[in-house]
Amino acid sequence: MKKLLIIFMLLAAFPLLADHIVGGELRLSHTGNNRYNISLIQFWDGNNLIIPTNTTGGNRDNSAVIFIYNKRTRAYMDQVIAQYISTDDIPYQNKACAIFKSLHTSVGVYEGSISLSPQRYNDPDGYYMVWERCCRNSDITNIKEPQTNGITVYLEFPPVSISNSSPQFQIPNGQYICTNRDFTMNMSAIDSDGDELRYALVNPLRGHTSTRQSNGDNTVKSSYPEVEWSNGFSLQNVISGSKPLRIDQNGILYVNSNATGLFVFAIQCEEYRNGKKIGVVRREFQLMVIDCDDEAPDVPVVTVSDLPVTNITMCSVHAVTLAIKQESDWTYQWQKNGFNIPGATAPNVTVSDTGSYSVIKSYTKKCTRDTTSAPVRVRLQPPPPIEITSQESSICPNERMLLTGSINDPERFIYQWSHNNAVVASSINELVINQPGNYKLIAQDIESGCKSENSIYISPGELLVTLPDTITGNEGADISIQPDVFPDHGGNQFSWTTIADPGFSLSTKNISVSLAEDTEFTLDVSSSSGCLASSSVFVKILSPIYIPTAFTPDHDGINDTFQIFNAKDRVQAVTIYNRWGQVIFRSEGYKVPWDGTFQNAKVSAGSYPYIIQTNETIYKGELLIIR
Repeated sequence: MKKLLIIFMLLAAFPLLADHIVGGELRLSHTGNNRYNISLIQFWDGNNLIIPTNTTGGNRDNSAVIFIYNKRTRAYMDQVIAQYISTDDIPYQNKACAIFKSLHTSVGVYEGSISLSPQRYNDPDGYYMVWERCCRNSDITNIKEPQTNGITVYLEFPPVSISNSSPQFQIPNGQYICTNRDFTMNMSAIDSDGDELRYALVNPLRGHTSTRQSNGDNTVKSSYPEVEWSNGFSLQNVISGSKPLRIDQNGILYVNSNATGLFVFAIQCEEYRNGKKIGVVRREFQLMVIDCDDEAPDVPVVTVSDLPVTNITMCSVHAVTLAIKQESDWTYQWQKNGFNIPGATAPNVTVSDTGSYSVIKSYTKKCTRDTTSAPVRVRLQPPPPIEITSQESSICPNERMLLTGSINDPERFIYQWSHNNAVVASSINELVINQPGNYKLIAQDIESGCKSENSIYISPGELLVTLPDTITGNEGADISIQPDVFPDHGGNQFSWTTIADPGFSLSTKNISVSLAEDTEFTLDVSSSSGCLASSSVFVKILSPIYIPTAFTPDHDGINDTFQIFNAKDRVQAVTIYNRWGQVIFRSEGYKVPWDGTFQNAKVSAGSYPYIIQTNETIYKGELLIIR
C-alpha cells in the first residue's frame, strides 16, 4: 500500500510529459455576436500516446488551457479551457512502409468558446493566444535536447471591430520522405474571409514549460524562446540535403534530403486584408526521412471508361469515375489537390467536384518507394445556354406554330422536347405545335453527357366576342351596339356586316345605326396573333308607342279603358295621379288597362297626370276622362 501511495505522489509531483505531441496549431472562428470558437489541433505519435482510463493515467490531456494576451502591452486578457473532442487517424498512403517504420499519426481536437467584448478587445495592434506543453519526443534529429523542449502553438488576431476568422491549415497527409528523392507536401491553409495568405518557415518555439512545469500559465511573458538547432541545422537548413526544406507561397513544401532522421519544423501563415497584416497562425509538424528501396511500382495511368485522361470537363451535377488497373500486389490512395481523400483506397474513385486528382500506388507487402499518377484536372464547364424562339407568344385554336432551339455547335447535341412534362419529340431542335402550354427542350452533349435546358410558355390565343341575341330600338332612332371582346387590346381588328345591305361595312369596335326595319348584324374580329372570332346580334325595330289623351269609361263598349298602343312587352310601369298628387292607379307592366276607377268607385271627369315607364324611355303627360 505504501508503494502505491509513493508512486501516486510521484505521478502528482511529475505529471506525464507530452512526448506524444509531434505538432499542432490553433484556430479562431467568429460565430457572430462577438462569440468565437477556439480549436486546438494536436498531432500525435500513436506509439507514444497513452490514453487515460478510470484506473490508469495517460498523457493525452482531457482539456487544454489557452491564454490570450494584448500584443502591444503583453497584458494578460483571458483564458479559454478547450475540452478534448475527438481523435482521427491520419492514414499513410504507403501502408507497407508505415507498418515497417512504425509510423502511426493521429490528430486530436480540443474546442472551447469565448465572448470577446469590443470595449476590451479594441487595441489596433491586436492580440495573441498561446498554448504551451512539455515536452517533445526525444528522437527528433534537428534540435538539441528535444526531450526537455516544450512545444508552443501561437495565433494572432485583430481587434474585435475587424470581423475575422483565422486561416485554417488543412489536415496533412500521412507522409514520409525518401532520401535523395524530390518530395512535396501540401501544407496550405484556407481562409473563410477570402484574405491573402503568405507562408514562411519559422523557428519552432520551445516556450516556458519544462519537465517540472509541463503546462503553460497566464503569467506575462516578454517573448517565447525558440528551439536551439542541432549542429548543421538552421532555419535555412531545417532538413538538409541537395534541396533543403522550403515552402512556396501556395503552402507547398519542397525538399530533397540526404540524411535520415525525424525533423521538426514550423510554418507561419500570415493573413493580409487590403495589404495590411491582420493575423498570424503557426503550425508545428514533424516529418521522417527514411531510406527507401529503389524499387517502385509502375506509374499508374488514370482512365475514364478505359481511356487515359488528364483533363475532364464535367457538369455541375455530373459525377465521373476515375480508375486505374487493379492488381493484388498494390495499395492505392487517391488525392484531391494534394490531400488524401479519406477512405479512397480502391482502384477507382467517383468524383463530382472540381480539382486536381491523382492516385498514389505502393506495394502491399514491402516498403519501397511509391509512385504517383499524372494529375487529372477536373474542371466545371456549364453547358452553353439554349434559347427557344417562337413565332408568337400565344397560339390560337386550330393553329400550327414552330418552336426552335438555338445553341452553339448544335450538331454536338441530342434533343428532347416535352409538353407539360410529357415527352413529345426527340432528336431535332425544332418542334411544330398546335396547343398552348409549357414546352421544355433538353439538349444533351453527346460527348460529355452535360445537359442544357430551357422552357417557354405558349399561352392560349383564344379570342372571345359576345353580343346580345337581340337589341330593340325605335324606328329612325340611333341604336348603339357594343360587343364584349376578350382580350381587348389595340391589336384587334373589327369588321361589321349585314346580309340586308351587302354594301354595309364598319371597322370600329362599337357602332351606332339608325334603322327602319329589323336587321341582323355580324361582327368578325381578328387578333394580332391571328386568332379569329365572330358573333351576331338581331336588332328589332319597334313601332312608336301611341298614348291617347282621353277616354270615356261609360261602358258603351267604345273607348272604355285607357289603352296604350304598340306597347306589348314594352311597358314596365304605369302610374296615374289625381290633381292632389295621390296615386289612384299603379301597374307593373300593363296587361290590364285602367278603367277609370279608384277603390272600385268611378273617378270624376277631368284631367289626371300620368307617368309611363317603358324599356326605351319615360313618358309624362295628362289624361282626360270624359263622362
